[in-house]
Amino acid sequence: MPVTPTMTQTSKHRSGLASPRHQSGLGMIEILITVLVLAIGILGVASTQVVSLQMNSQSQSRSQAVLLAEDLLDRIRANSDNPGDYALAQDDAQGADGGDCATSFVPANATVAANDIAAWENSLACLLPEAERTVAVDPLTNVVTVTIDWNQNDQAMNPVVVRTQI
Repeated sequence: MPVTPTMTQTSKHRSGLASPRHQSGLGMIEILITVLVLAIGILGVASTQVVSLQMNSQSQSRSQAVLLAEDLLDRIRANSDNPGDYALAQDDAQGADGGDCATSFVPANATVAANDIAAWENSLACLLPEAERTVAVDPLTNVVTVTIDWNQNDQAMNPVVVRTQI
């Protein structure tokens, strides 16, 4: 008896691939996996954007604090005869409560140092609400240290310390 090869019963489509009736669901699974990978990628991009916005906000606050400290030091340099008049402890009444921002601020008829401090604390209240500040003046060396602390998004205090000799 002659041996004849038997043919397997796979039906081939004209393209040489298995017929579409044998692919039931494979295309749908590929689409679902693609959508899942795409969704994870989009979530990663969104997370990066959120972190970027937070860092931008922190950077802006830090820049404001440095500019405010330099502003006060410039005011002290302009009135260098009385640098001790600018000393402020953290718990002084003028600004320890965070102060209110007065957009139409007018300084009182007081000394130059008192007006400078009042104007500076108003700027501090407008730009960095709830910030805490300390201005220390060493009368022997005329070294002035301005420290500004503030909370950023429920994180620890972010101190900015600027020190110079008048």
